Amino acid sequence: MSDNLGIGHNIFHRQDRVSASDLYKPDMLHTIYLGLFKHMMDSIEGFLKKHRRLQAFIDVWKALRPYPGILVPKKAYREVTQWQAKEKRNLGRCILGVLAVALRQPGGAQAIPFKRALGCVRALIDFNMMAQYRSHTLDNIAYMEDYSDKFHRMKDIFLEFRVTKHTQAKVDKQRKEIRRQRSLMREGAA
Repeated sequence: MSDNLGIGHNIFHRQDRVSASDLYKPDMLHTIYLGLFKHMMDSIEGFLKKHRRLQAFIDVWKALRPYPGILVPKKAYREVTQWQAKEKRNLGRCILGVLAVALRQPGGAQAIPFKRALGCVRALIDFNMMAQYRSHTLDNIAYMEDYSDKFHRMKDIFLEFRVTKHTQAKVDKQRKEIRRQRSLMREGAA
């Protein structure tokens, strides 16, 4: 038996009434690009702000030059209000290089956090690249598991920039209270 786990060779290959082409396929657009990449970029942006490297990131992003398979961004990173799938795929292709340039020449205390941030992003990008293969071997799956493990071991570098549901609920509650107080002030002024 082959190690290839492509569409014709999987555990359902010889089962009656099961068509491998009808089986669930992960939605790369929503799961990886609009899900994981969105959270990754939110965390990276917070990390860059903390280390005063956001402007360097933006400058590198704007300076990207044409290269086969990579679209040159038409807008600066922070000017993109709604990311399309094509733009997210492109982000996955160039984020590691842009981030590496933005984090070059770290100060003494920055060296370890910068290395961990780059390692975490690299693991996620490598996982994403492997997930795009049309078929997988046992070796590919082992690589993906390794990348996933690396990501989870290093993601704590971004933990302080992650907005939890609890934090978001607090923010929403505070916003409502501010709106209520403003409304009362307007009524009192009238």
